[in-house]
Amino acid sequence: MKIKIGVIGPADSVKQIMAVAKEFPNTEITPFTYNYLEEIHAIIQENDFRMDQWFFSGILNYSYAIEKKLVTNLNALYPNMSGSTFFGTLLEAQLENNQVYKRISMDTITNEEVEKIVSYYRLEEINYFNRPFQSYADQEERVEFHKELFEQGKIDIAITFIWETYNELKRNGIPVFRVTPSYLSIEQTFRILVERAKTSRYKNAQLAVIGCQVNMDTSIEDIHYSFRMKHKEIELRRTLLFISEKVHGSLLQIGDGLFLIFTTRGEIGPLSEEELLSVIHDVKEQENMELLITIGYGETVSQAEQHVRKGFHHQKVQHLPSIIIIDEDERITVKHGNDASVSYKTIELGESWRNKIKHTGVSPGVVHRIFSYSKQYNHREFTAQDLSRWLKGTDRNARRIITLLEKANIIEQCGEIQSGIRGRPRRVFCFKEDKELNKGGN
Repeated sequence: MKIKIGVIGPADSVKQIMAVAKEFPNTEITPFTYNYLEEIHAIIQENDFRMDQWFFSGILNYSYAIEKKLVTNLNALYPNMSGSTFFGTLLEAQLENNQVYKRISMDTITNEEVEKIVSYYRLEEINYFNRPFQSYADQEERVEFHKELFEQGKIDIAITFIWETYNELKRNGIPVFRVTPSYLSIEQTFRILVERAKTSRYKNAQLAVIGCQVNMDTSIEDIHYSFRMKHKEIELRRTLLFISEKVHGSLLQIGDGLFLIFTTRGEIGPLSEEELLSVIHDVKEQENMELLITIGYGETVSQAEQHVRKGFHHQKVQHLPSIIIIDEDERITVKHGNDASVSYKTIELGESWRNKIKHTGVSPGVVHRIFSYSKQYNHREFTAQDLSRWLKGTDRNARRIITLLEKANIIEQCGEIQSGIRGRPRRVFCFKEDKELNKGGN
């Protein structure tokens, strides 16, 4: 089956991109043009299910689709338009008008990129004004930037990367040229998208096992599986059959209270995960049972099942309803709902870390979770209260973990925070050797 890529942009940009598409005869590339950004909604909603990847003509329509959550950075891309591409447009303007321009305004590219090109090609005589890209929504400010500079006599021409800005400046009678991606940049973007699509298809074809287990610790009175427990189990099975149908999977019961759903990775998405979290809540409220759910991915059924069982082990330290996902490279993702999630790994700790953690009573997974949260929230320093919040546990348990890690020389106190006018200050800690911990893939 051919890889399918959708190209989105104004008509002239799409025409330019499609001229390069002939270099990829084994890929199905479909053009989609628009006159207004808002039209991107309908284009993607009506065609997303048919496309493997999306090729956007530039940063503006790409950022619009990203901010509106129509696509992600995993299934969409736009061609890189660097400073050298900009100066190619400047040369084109000079040749067209037979004039050397030394006073110009530009937008979209970063100041660092411009300074790098100016310095490299020794173009310090050029007096330029730059406005880096900020948002798809600042079209009026971008036009006003060029317009004011021209009216004040500070520039001779404006150069823009944005189609809408180009047209508006044209209407205002301002000399303007538009930067378009080079042939090489377009070709490179297509190659990246094709490789992404191949990788995605491979991953989607991977085996997936959804494991659902009744936590017996919370149903002591039903531990011997009375008729009441059996009735609860039948209700749970009915719910899981509904989930199985949605993910085109097969439901299998393994002993009392343990169910496995066999499917493929491509069938499990954010909606499936939300439904599984809802099942956890519903079973708790309606049947007064605690349900543990983990998802294991693997290249074989055996590997996926092993990851499910490993996920159940990690579920025991969770204090909020959650789904644990373990993929083929042992990366663990904990999802709590409302897009709240964190990923970490429990392998490749490094010899000295393994030796230090071995006798603390704290699992490597917990250490990695703390480290992952500290990176995610940009908190290199943390308190016991931070740990209790990250691990969804009690302050007492967090203080216990900190004491154990401090004794093992894994963390150290690096400051204090005064909690109020009275009372003891809160101790602040940080990892002593986070370089070695980083080797674990975080």
